[in-house]
Amino acid sequence: MLDASSRPPVGHRSPPLVPDVEDIQSGYEHLLHEERMVRGTPVRLFTFPRGSLAATRTVVCLPGLGASGRSFAPMEPLAEELRLLLWTPPLRTPATHTPLLWNLAVLNHPEAALPERFALVGSSYGSLLSIAYTLAHPERVKALVLVSPVASVRRIRRLALTLSTLVRSPKPMAYLMAPTVARVLGGLHLPPEGRAEIVREARRLSSMELLRRLRDVLAADLLPRLHELQVPTLIIQGGRDLLVPTRAARDVARRIPGARLEILREASHLPYMSHSQAFNNLVGDFLLRHTS
Repeated sequence: MLDASSRPPVGHRSPPLVPDVEDIQSGYEHLLHEERMVRGTPVRLFTFPRGSLAATRTVVCLPGLGASGRSFAPMEPLAEELRLLLWTPPLRTPATHTPLLWNLAVLNHPEAALPERFALVGSSYGSLLSIAYTLAHPERVKALVLVSPVASVRRIRRLALTLSTLVRSPKPMAYLMAPTVARVLGGLHLPPEGRAEIVREARRLSSMELLRRLRDVLAADLLPRLHELQVPTLIIQGGRDLLVPTRAARDVARRIPGARLEILREASHLPYMSHSQAFNNLVGDFLLRHTS
């Protein structure tokens, strides 16, 4: 498990903040990796060794902008009882669809080999995808966990959103800006290996694909439809999130019937990476109740 206590001692050399794309950080390297071809698109899927295989307790985890499913590695303690599928959206999406619409089609395609019903955990951009998927296919979703929820660009701090694009700057600039971007997303409690994992994965995504996904966020306004969600919903928000304000999470929770909001006061935008124990306690209890 990764948490704030896993920071290296004084004198220990931290992982590089802008690692090569092949450099998998400690704590992330043991995940099992599978590639599925869905609609002609390769989709990377990560699972935990010795994780549960119970199809009825399948949970698909959708990461944030530019991240991979590997970022959910700190959820490993839940894998004994939940079948966690750490899904990574395709690195490239066709020009015929927006990335959001293409990912919705990929998730729902038979080649995705997902069970008839499953739970969704979506972080940031992944929360936008989770909401849109649940609205389009409510019969397939058992439960919904939204982390740092993005339902409308009107509720996002645009300065932080713009800052996140600097990860894709030319390499010399990226070396200067990547630590700042990672701290905006992860906050002060994100371990060095977590920051390195976020930056490493972001560098795999082309500038054009990142721009297209940002356009999805900028065009999003699902707030008027949130009342249509009729699945058990848990929302987890970091109290120090510099991208999605707490008031935005409260607004999302208020609009979804029966939604429960939990705020981790010291966490930022990636609480499952920075405050994994508290996050896992909340999410584990919720999902075990609604995936049996």
